[in-house]
Amino acid sequence: MSNRPICSVDTPDPWVIAANGVFYMMSTLGNHLEIWESRVLEDFHNPRRAKVFDPQGSGWGNGMWAPELHNINGTWYIYFCGERDGQGPASRRTLIMQSDRQDPMDESGWRFMGQLKGVPEHWAIDATVFYPRPNELWCCYSGWPLNDHTDTEQDLFLVRLANPLEAIPDTLTVISRPKYPWERPDGGKRGVNEGPEWLEVPGFRGIVYSAHGSWTCDYKLGLLELVGDNPGDPNSWRKRKMPLLACDAPRGGPYGPGHASFIPSPNGDGTVFCVYHGTENQDDGWDNRKARVIAFRPEHFHQDAHPCCCAYASNAPITGFNPHGDLGTQVKGIGSKLFKSLKNL
Repeated sequence: MSNRPICSVDTPDPWVIAANGVFYMMSTLGNHLEIWESRVLEDFHNPRRAKVFDPQGSGWGNGMWAPELHNINGTWYIYFCGERDGQGPASRRTLIMQSDRQDPMDESGWRFMGQLKGVPEHWAIDATVFYPRPNELWCCYSGWPLNDHTDTEQDLFLVRLANPLEAIPDTLTVISRPKYPWERPDGGKRGVNEGPEWLEVPGFRGIVYSAHGSWTCDYKLGLLELVGDNPGDPNSWRKRKMPLLACDAPRGGPYGPGHASFIPSPNGDGTVFCVYHGTENQDDGWDNRKARVIAFRPEHFHQDAHPCCCAYASNAPITGFNPHGDLGTQVKGIGSKLFKSLKNL
């Protein structure tokens, strides 16, 4: 894949899903929700757009982040987060939209369903849903530790859902905390695990998540593998010591790769296309975060694999990476081929 921006405007937290012979993309727009449609994965420069939610009158205000479009048993849902009107960032919760139409681009079909039921009243962002076992729908999200309002740590919570709108309260557990230095910005004073996404490739079943500060060039992707039978048991999850994807500033941009979604290759060879956001400049912070696409092979997800580098100059593994320290140097190239459009979805 080209690893170049796939659209000309900022698209932080990109989510892409393939269905109906096209690609649908959502990203953080702040004050409303839109679904974009394109037949070409790497070309959302002039997509068809559908505005599916304006929060006016809903009781929820600006700051809507990380929307994800999911088709669950034939029904379209959008999971995202937002703040209650006038109550500030601490009121951020997981919210849901539901459509009664087969075409997610049909704006008239969408209804605001409110807050995800059955979860604690605590700060929560970046919810995603998936089936790790048949007929078991689970939701993973990033949240402050329960009863901790210091805004210094984000953990990954997992809860089983009774249905797409409601969780089973007594199944809530924490499956990941930011324990490695590469997950902790501000000199280790903060810890960030967020942006979880379920992924299955040959040799790996688990969650790809984002770590470190999203406002820094050190934002990166980590791996949390499901190694046990029970997703609700924290001991069933194993965190890889090394990140999956990071930048190496001396090699150049893009910088701060994070908050990814994944499209499997139609070739059936285990390749997955990773849609992530990154910035063009090292100190862009939250500005200029644009969606890009790179390719991963199954071997990149092995427990002992080196972190991949997202640099244009060389997307080689980063060898010498110390999970308890800084980045090392890069050697050996990774091959990936350009794949413009998926057919027969």
